[in-house]
Amino acid sequence: MPVDERRRRTTMHRRRVRSLLDPIAAFLHAGGLTKKECLAAFSAALDAFQTSTENRRMDHIGHPTPYADIIAAWTRDERFVDASGSPRVLSVSGRNGFTSLVKKISPRVNAKAALSVLTRYRNVRRLQDGRYRLTNPFFYTNSDKATAFEPIAFFLSDACSTLARILKRRERTLQPERFWRKVESFYVSDATAKKFAAFARDRSYLFLEELDDWLEANRVAPTDGVRKRRRVGLGLFSIYSDYENASTKR
Repeated sequence: MPVDERRRRTTMHRRRVRSLLDPIAAFLHAGGLTKKECLAAFSAALDAFQTSTENRRMDHIGHPTPYADIIAAWTRDERFVDASGSPRVLSVSGRNGFTSLVKKISPRVNAKAALSVLTRYRNVRRLQDGRYRLTNPFFYTNSDKATAFEPIAFFLSDACSTLARILKRRERTLQPERFWRKVESFYVSDATAKKFAAFARDRSYLFLEELDDWLEANRVAPTDGVRKRRRVGLGLFSIYSDYENASTKR
């Protein structure tokens, strides 16, 4: 799917919407709410979001995979890294420039539009000499005033799909076991929370880079004749909220 600055608003398919709501419906039902109470709560939440003036703007950028693939190639392809293995500063054109990188990874992607998105979300920084430096090893999707819609939609869909499969699965199958893990503390200050966020961000980058290298090493080429290919991965998110008593009440 080409990346285009004039892209229409992404419309979610009914199947994806259903996948987002499945685990929520399961938990509300288990929590004792009636269908009428669930619909009333969802309607109130939707009304509150639509009337709020504090929401961050959502930009539609198209499928997020091409952006992530461009950054991944920029960090590991020998044409676009220096002698130390770090991403090189790239010009827009030229044999080993940004446009060449995009064409190698996703020929249908508009390089100019992709560069605009990567710059807007602070993955890439334009230098005074007109070249561009990669500033994030993974596709970052938030700016001060906006967030990219599609990456969040895919993340939520993946998380909800995993929860739904856990809830619906009664017996073991040949498929890999779905899982979720979490660590938290109820007793930290705001200053400590900021330190933890920075520590977790740095450590998660290293962890995800290790997983990304493993996936790349075990990637099946389209010409290998494998009948079935699967999509696998791992998603992480941070937690920050007001103090709650460590009880079962939610």
